[in-house]
Amino acid sequence: MAAKATRYTHRPLKIALLAPLVTPIGPPFVGGAQVMLHDLGLGLARRGHQVSLFAATGSQMEAAVKLVEITVRPGELRPTDFNAPESDRLRQPGAAFFRQSELFLQIFLQLGRTQPPFDIAHAHAFDWPVFALGSLSPVPVVHTVHLPDLDQNIKAILQTSYAETGYSQAVTVSQACAATYGQNFRFDRIIYNGIETAAIPFGERGEGYLMFAGRMTPEKGPDLAIRIARAAGRRLVLAGGVYDRLFFEQVIAPELATDPNLTYLGPLDRANLFQWMSRADGLLFPSRWAEPFGLVLAESLAAGTPVISWRNGAAPEIIDPGRTGFLIDYNEDGSDQAIEEAARCVSQLSQLDRRECRRQIDERFSAEKMLDEYENYYHEVIAR
Repeated sequence: MAAKATRYTHRPLKIALLAPLVTPIGPPFVGGAQVMLHDLGLGLARRGHQVSLFAATGSQMEAAVKLVEITVRPGELRPTDFNAPESDRLRQPGAAFFRQSELFLQIFLQLGRTQPPFDIAHAHAFDWPVFALGSLSPVPVVHTVHLPDLDQNIKAILQTSYAETGYSQAVTVSQACAATYGQNFRFDRIIYNGIETAAIPFGERGEGYLMFAGRMTPEKGPDLAIRIARAAGRRLVLAGGVYDRLFFEQVIAPELATDPNLTYLGPLDRANLFQWMSRADGLLFPSRWAEPFGLVLAESLAAGTPVISWRNGAAPEIIDPGRTGFLIDYNEDGSDQAIEEAARCVSQLSQLDRRECRRQIDERFSAEKMLDEYENYYHEVIAR
């Protein structure tokens, strides 16, 4: 990885943040990337930068950030199904792809003619058009890649930009995520997502329940969390929106209907989510896929609540085994052995220092640290 840039004497910048257009940005947030984008925009504005957020119709943002809504009609764009085989995802693009290309072209043309001009644009969408069109923009464009190498067409665009310029014009959110792109492509740097810990209440002690927080979808593993809690003989509280309706109705709903030790809260706003987190004995994070970051891990630790997770993706970069949680050898299908090992770790949660959980997030994953690193990166790119 490129060496971390020295801190610049910053001047206020005019910054355009480009959101994924598939869903609006605002509560209840669909995922960690949307939360990070919201917090980044607000943090930059509070530091004196002039920030505009280009996002889909229906997005919400505090007044400190100028919201530029891009008209997206219901159903015309759809999220990529990364659980589908790559051969299915890379078939002939359909109407949604071309509509998305048109919308990003509209954004980049608007960026180019805005006066006074933007100093830099920062894109967060994992979509082929934003990478391809961004490299042609008169305004310097940088990317935060929030997902691992899941699309060979996007990887090809990134590699082409790198080969032609010597810079990737991109950062990603963990060493684990960067590693998926191989040795022939280098991100400019790794910048971890940051947490505004002041907004998260600290829980001195748990109140006797475990928690799962995440979308109700197979890759997040709420069914595995249920098995772990049941094996440990503990109550489990689940929070998160229903992202995969069929999975929820066939796998999760029957468990909720028959087990009094399971409580489903649905999607929560961040304040309520953090309150529930701060009172949990531990957070279960048995994600089936290699999480590129896993914001909920850092949020839980900031609340003082240790985490039990598979040893996979970015989890080993966030969790300090034996101090802020436990890592179990990754098992996608949830073998009985893995479930039992996780259940044994539940009995050890009370031995961990909840203040150490909070301290490590303050030190390693604070919002201020993230903002410092992005400001430095912006100035480095502008100076090129």
